[in-house]
Amino acid sequence: MNGKVIVSFLIGVSAIAGAGLWYTTNFLYYESVTAETVILQGDQWPVDDYQGIDAESSPLKLRACFKVDWDFIPDETHKEVSEPLRAPYWFDCFNAETIAKDIAADAATVHLASKNEPFGFTTYVAQYPDGRAYMWRQINDCGEAQAEGDPLPQGCEDVRVADTTPLTKTLGGPNPGQPLDMTMTLVPVGGGNAEAVIADELQVVSSNAQPELIWACFKVLMNHSTLTESYQLVDAAAPLKPLVDIDCFDAETLAADLQTGDALAFLGQRDVAPGIDRMVAIYDDGRAFAWHQRMD
Repeated sequence: MNGKVIVSFLIGVSAIAGAGLWYTTNFLYYESVTAETVILQGDQWPVDDYQGIDAESSPLKLRACFKVDWDFIPDETHKEVSEPLRAPYWFDCFNAETIAKDIAADAATVHLASKNEPFGFTTYVAQYPDGRAYMWRQINDCGEAQAEGDPLPQGCEDVRVADTTPLTKTLGGPNPGQPLDMTMTLVPVGGGNAEAVIADELQVVSSNAQPELIWACFKVLMNHSTLTESYQLVDAAAPLKPLVDIDCFDAETLAADLQTGDALAFLGQRDVAPGIDRMVAIYDDGRAFAWHQRMD
């Protein structure tokens, strides 16, 4: 009887955590945005019927749909590098797949709105001949190099944002000075929704320059034997060097221990941001470390 109660309790906790993650990903940090103009490379251009969303939690959450009365001049300058990112399902005026196909087929042209505002991100506008237009923000070469811990490409150092103060927030929004309040999860072997795990002594930091990246240290109550039976292992884990101070997270040591098998890497959560997954490395004694990693 006790066993059934415990199992029911764990299932209930997992369901609540899964619902919370779904709500957080799709709704919590988004805010509606309106505008009468948009900026393209420093110049303001009038727009109509602007519908937009954005969030303080990540520069990548910007999406907008609007109408323009600009001359349509085909331009392939940004055709190959622009990649419209999917919007939440409820923001249905923005269909990333359709926009991408239309750009590839020259049915829409892409304008550069801004680069490195904020650092590491580029904002694009796709314009159609009939006046429809769509805006989004995506990570650029400066941001990718910084996320991977590689030397910045030429020109990036000149515009690099110096503020790397740890960005700390609760589920309600930014709250400087306190650890990030978030649920640690692992993806089951059979797939499906990520399941919450009990995490003690949780420390999490992020960066103002790249708020979609996190580094975390914590402890779990499960050993390798239990974990490998229940959760997905990953081979492509590559711990990133933190952009901000977190003494408990040593990326080089962690990478070496993953190579020797002293630590095992699990999939924590898919698509925490477009193209980014959460990885979790766990030692047999319960020490655990998480980071966000861009996937190819």
